[in-house]
Amino acid sequence: MAVCERCGVESPSGFRFCGACGAPLPEDPVALRQTRKMVTALFCDVTGSTALGEELDPEVLRGVMNRYFAVIRTTIERHGGTVEKFIGDAVMAVFGIPIVREDDALRAVRAAAEIRERLPEVAEEVGVTLRFRTGVNTGTVLMSEGENYATGDAVNVAARFEQVAAPGEIVLGEETLRLVRDAVVVEPLEQLALKGKSDPVRAFRLLSVDPAAAGVARHMDSMLVGRERELSLVRDAWERVVREAGCHLFTLLGMAGVGKSRLVAELLHGIGDDALVLVGRCLAYGEGITFWPLIDALQGAGEPARLTVERLRHGGAAIPQELFLEVRRTLESLAQTRPVVLHIDDLQWAEAMLLDLLDHVVDLSRGAPILVLCTARPELLEERPAWGGGKFNAQTVLLEPLGSEESLALLDQIGNGLDAAARGHIVAASEGNPLFLEEMVALTRESGAVQVPSTIHALLAARLERLGAEERALLERGAVEGEVFHRLAVK
Repeated sequence: MAVCERCGVESPSGFRFCGACGAPLPEDPVALRQTRKMVTALFCDVTGSTALGEELDPEVLRGVMNRYFAVIRTTIERHGGTVEKFIGDAVMAVFGIPIVREDDALRAVRAAAEIRERLPEVAEEVGVTLRFRTGVNTGTVLMSEGENYATGDAVNVAARFEQVAAPGEIVLGEETLRLVRDAVVVEPLEQLALKGKSDPVRAFRLLSVDPAAAGVARHMDSMLVGRERELSLVRDAWERVVREAGCHLFTLLGMAGVGKSRLVAELLHGIGDDALVLVGRCLAYGEGITFWPLIDALQGAGEPARLTVERLRHGGAAIPQELFLEVRRTLESLAQTRPVVLHIDDLQWAEAMLLDLLDHVVDLSRGAPILVLCTARPELLEERPAWGGGKFNAQTVLLEPLGSEESLALLDQIGNGLDAAARGHIVAASEGNPLFLEEMVALTRESGAVQVPSTIHALLAARLERLGAEERALLERGAVEGEVFHRLAVK
């Protein structure tokens, strides 16, 4: 509400003039901070509760429903979602408010799948079976800063998906599927005629979701373009490890999609069977993820690392230093047979204790050829500014975007059939990011027009979310004028 400074009468937010005396109202700071966000909405409805109300005492029914809703709320919040409201037997949750993450869609889908798995256990506890149906949809909404309330077509469609879903069914929207496609198994539904939508809407039934896979997998099948210098540096580090029988830390930094994983794949392909390659990936969130990358990696070593894996999984060591020592000795033992490459991906999501453990290995390993090869986004250095610093056996390289000629060379591999205008737009819009280029080519072929895919929107939105409020406001004002803007436009 805005209060008129002349007569003291309150007017609803958004009004510019007082309804009583006509005087200009003071600016409403909340109204001015309305923003658009790309979020994923989840609607979950417990089916069968109405009929159950005829059989159970109201107090008993309330206890049953509270138990179900507690499980649903806990699961949603553990995956990073916000429960916006309970509507009768239904729950509405949003992923992306208050903080937008690039994997919001995947978090929502995993939350829905976990709820479906857990409800039978809850049914057994309370002695009453209720089933649920869920709709999940992704899109742009309008919201005010400091509020969790979101409005937009994406939310409405998620609610419609829940209404048409069968009991026990999870229905995903097309944009959601784009963002989780490599982590799920789905089957298409017939196009749905939804209330309020002029055209039929595509939707998909979720069959299963991989709890550890990335929503969009990296592309490793295209030819490596324009990375000769960086590839030479990491190969030199590998040759030094083999030659000196020592441990070396090589960290490859770069923004999402710039080609870090593709560069590592090229190195590992060249190494072939000359090394024991152990690969682990840090997860953005979850329970018990501190040592998950090492557990994942050492499982590839088989029986020689089995006990270490078990201790990492169950915390068998009395103190962290003992666990660090055991991991180091395991790696050193494995390296006596053949050199070891320990590749840890997405290190920007690593817990502090995992970083400490890797530091321990790099600092104290002796007489064993071990290459600790880490890939991360630059924000790793925001959390760990001294990462790799002060070590003679450490090297950090920043992977920059491709140049325009290199982008055209990559487009030549994957962009057959596109006209010259489309090729030019894609190269300009992708700004040297191979993932962006590949995603735009795929969507252009599908839709017939050059567009920015939701996968790119999600990555960019998550990056912008890391900025302070003043920096975001500056970018918003500049974006109104365009990519190039005048100084007065952002004052």
